[in-house]
Amino acid sequence: MLYFLKNFLRMGLKRRGISIVFAYLTLLLISSVLIQVVEPPDSALNRFDQALWWSIVTSTTVGYGDLFPVSNPGKIVAVFLPMFMGIGLGAAFITHFASSLIERRDKRMHGERDYKGKGHILIVGFTDETGQLIEEIHKDESGSGQDLILLADITRHPFPDLPSVFFIKGSPDTLNALNKANIKEAARIIIHTGRDEESLFALINALKLKNEACEITVRCISTHSLDTFSSVPGDFQIIMQMTVEMMVQAMQDKVHIPLQILLRNNAAEEIYYAVVPKTIQGLTWWALHEYLKETYNHLTFAMQTTDNTVTVNPSKEMMVSKGDGIWLMAQKRPLHIAWPA
Repeated sequence: MLYFLKNFLRMGLKRRGISIVFAYLTLLLISSVLIQVVEPPDSALNRFDQALWWSIVTSTTVGYGDLFPVSNPGKIVAVFLPMFMGIGLGAAFITHFASSLIERRDKRMHGERDYKGKGHILIVGFTDETGQLIEEIHKDESGSGQDLILLADITRHPFPDLPSVFFIKGSPDTLNALNKANIKEAARIIIHTGRDEESLFALINALKLKNEACEITVRCISTHSLDTFSSVPGDFQIIMQMTVEMMVQAMQDKVHIPLQILLRNNAAEEIYYAVVPKTIQGLTWWALHEYLKETYNHLTFAMQTTDNTVTVNPSKEMMVSKGDGIWLMAQKRPLHIAWPA
């Protein structure tokens, strides 16, 4: 019996929240049944729903006074069950609930909770540019509405005021940390640790764990490391020598844009990449250029054909076909272009 009691108490301490709730509900049930038994037939507490309501308001010390026991046995039940025991259990429950909330927030701030969502953008690594990177992702229309998961080996959440940024503490180049970030359900991965060696290991592990549709963008700092990154087998993008704004745009457009290395964007206009979705009979570069300018005020300046040949300022007669990519400048991402007939 002692062995059984010891193990029961140990289980109760491990699951103290469940134990408190169970004990409180049991107390309400017992007091509701007892008060019905001991109260006289003409008492309002003879009905179970009324008795249960009385037990709840009494145990929480609210005490509206609308219902009360009229017999001495009923008053004894009230003193020992909902009053005496209820106050203790209620206080324990509230204390446990408050401490659970504090503990939950503390774990979130220190990156100790696993992420269970899906379709998120996983940012691997933390640098001085990470805050600006998150800001640019939020500003880009195609990335809005997605959770951002920051995986970094730092002590505390660097952006606690951003509810859409979930922080996970861990070394970015380890499988365990990537799994805590639920990498298998990520829609996009950005690797930017600030150190090429760490980014390389993170890239190799990410390629092992990611799902087939997930896209990876990795930032290479040194030109000496470019060959090493390029030798890694797998489908991913390497970004070099870009501002954060350019990096986000290249990531969203799913293509490394050589022109973005040469051109610096301003606050009014940004550079975007759009793919022609269908073949339009007799469509020339200049006809498309004029159409986009007149219809949307988009300025086109370069084209990439399906064989990956990039032409800046194409000739007016150059033909445009399905799958060709168009670089243009616009005030916002051109998500809904109605292409000419």
